[in-house]
Amino acid sequence: MADKIVPFEKITLYPYSILMVLCVTVCFLLFMLLTFKRHKRAADENLFVLSVFVISLGVALPASVLADSLFKMTKTGKFVLQDATFYGGALTALAVFSLIILLKRKRLVSIYERLCDLAPCIPAGHFFGRIGCFLGGCCFGSPTNSFLGVVFPQNSPSYNYYGGFVAVHPTQLYEAAYLAAIFLFLFLYVKKDGFPIYLILYGAGRTFIEFFRNDDRGGVGLPLSPAQFISLLLIILGAVIFAVRYNRRKSTYK
Repeated sequence: MADKIVPFEKITLYPYSILMVLCVTVCFLLFMLLTFKRHKRAADENLFVLSVFVISLGVALPASVLADSLFKMTKTGKFVLQDATFYGGALTALAVFSLIILLKRKRLVSIYERLCDLAPCIPAGHFFGRIGCFLGGCCFGSPTNSFLGVVFPQNSPSYNYYGGFVAVHPTQLYEAAYLAAIFLFLFLYVKKDGFPIYLILYGAGRTFIEFFRNDDRGGVGLPLSPAQFISLLLIILGAVIFAVRYNRRKSTYK
């Protein structure tokens, strides 16, 4: 008698992969909700923007892997496609998203408004991404004796990095909690200028959390991690955008 065929019997679902899919799904659904809620008069344009968002997500993954490889190559001298970095994917996706919309000549809603719509969606999706990092064991922190310390299992990235069971800062959970706070603040209380506020808030928090991380993130030739360097640039950019928008509105109402 022939062996019974069981569909998908060799497929293994990893918590990290599931959370990454959830990350993208939540970000997209929330963006769709805010897009149609805030711009009801631009239904056709909204559909176009959502399709652009999907395209942007498509380039995010390879960009995140490429960026991580380049950062690590500055320290090792070897170019290896292996891990991924949030900033590489997110910034590339935002650039592609803005550029494609910019090419559309007639727009009922400005690119800035679209980015502000997107602002609370990024930390909402990123939250699940960081939970996935925790379950996967990557992006781990430095050793600690505090009650917050977490010991990852054998053969995890942390175990292999330290050569044994070592309690480390759960930096993934630190960032997840911070991302949840950013999302709630932007979603519930910020009606305008959500994008520059996101840049400032996330950049500041990421800069601080990086002091507790200890995984290999590569370098940028400075006494800062790549994420800290980019975060500082984003804080400056966010502050400049916010100041320009504020002064423009102030001069308009004079």
